[in-house]
Amino acid sequence: MFGDRDSGAYLVRFAWTKIIRHQLVKGGASPDGPALADYWADRRRKGAPLPLDGATMRLLKSQTGRCHRCGQLLLHADRSPQSPREWEQWLRTTRKAIKTQHIAYQGTKTPDGVQLRLTHASCRQRPSMDGHEETLHTGEPLRLA
Repeated sequence: MFGDRDSGAYLVRFAWTKIIRHQLVKGGASPDGPALADYWADRRRKGAPLPLDGATMRLLKSQTGRCHRCGQLLLHADRSPQSPREWEQWLRTTRKAIKTQHIAYQGTKTPDGVQLRLTHASCRQRPSMDGHEETLHTGEPLRLA
């Protein structure tokens, strides 16, 4: 597998792609046709999940899809991309728009006191609303070795 250890980006293997079999539709059928509206709605509903890793999906759900700094939506997609070109563009813009940021956690729920949050790249570069810069507070090493 080819990948970058620093960023975590990697190439997807073809063997990881699931085969999806669809019911055959006659040649002239269109997604806009009223006769097959239920079929196309079911097919879109069963669509592939978003191509994000599990940790990013958990963060999106825990933040209800919103940036923790500005409160705006992180992903502005009302539907999943339909063509390979749209998927490529969606992945490219998503990776540019979302950054994982380490900040100090204000509670005692995690042992190391650090929580990951998703932010817009532009929000990450701006100072916080109260004028204090959010930084990663480093503590003592755990001395596991």
